[in-house]
Amino acid sequence: MLFRTILIISIVFIQGCSSFQQSNLSNNEIFAIGKAYFSKQKFQKAKDKFEVIVHNEQGTNLGLESTFYLAKSLFELEEYDEASYNFNYYSMFSKDIDNVEFAQYMKCRCAFEVTLPYNKDQSNSLYAISIIQEFLDNFPYSKYKEDSYQLIQKLRNRIAKKNFEAGRLYLKMKNFKSAFFYFDIILSEFYDTKFYDRALLYYIFTFIVKGNYDDAKSYYEKNKVNFISKEFDLEAKSMLKDYKNGLGFSGLYRLYK
Repeated sequence: MLFRTILIISIVFIQGCSSFQQSNLSNNEIFAIGKAYFSKQKFQKAKDKFEVIVHNEQGTNLGLESTFYLAKSLFELEEYDEASYNFNYYSMFSKDIDNVEFAQYMKCRCAFEVTLPYNKDQSNSLYAISIIQEFLDNFPYSKYKEDSYQLIQKLRNRIAKKNFEAGRLYLKMKNFKSAFFYFDIILSEFYDTKFYDRALLYYIFTFIVKGNYDDAKSYYEKNKVNFISKEFDLEAKSMLKDYKNGLGFSGLYRLYK
């Protein structure tokens, strides 16, 4: 019991000494320690240091630089909402154009990271696209331009996939009007995604499942030049040939797979 009491007192004493030493450090010294932690990828410890300075140095250059590093630490810790807030705050007050550009790009990355898989609500994806597009409008020659375009493309493909799978689901349910509706969205709004050719193909297939083979063939003839990939064009031709007299086993497999 006596040993345990001594141990507890020792721990409290050591912690007290540590706190006393930290309280004697200047904010510049704490900032340097935070940067050292960040460079060693000890992001939680870095975050703790920068939060102290941001609190103590509001309205100063040191406080603003600490906000920048705090945002980067938060991003590495996958605390994207807080990171986005701090990147945006830094951008509003910093005069370092290169860091402002980087902070705005990282705000885009934060918006991208909180988006959901295709089978979930895509409101965040639409918001992220708007944020990234705003960045590209403000920094048209940014070195992060290509990366930003790739983020947009990933998001557009994700939204297109959601619409494509919704169309397929309605097709399985023989709700042809709704199936056409979702395939139309892809054909009109997501023509630059990998789901464009799939939607074109399934538009033809929907006519076949509906029992309107002549409409399927007519639609193909009018739109075959719109296939981006020759592979999908050939698949459409094969589909029209194979399902001329009914779906058969392969057609049912395509429908319900």
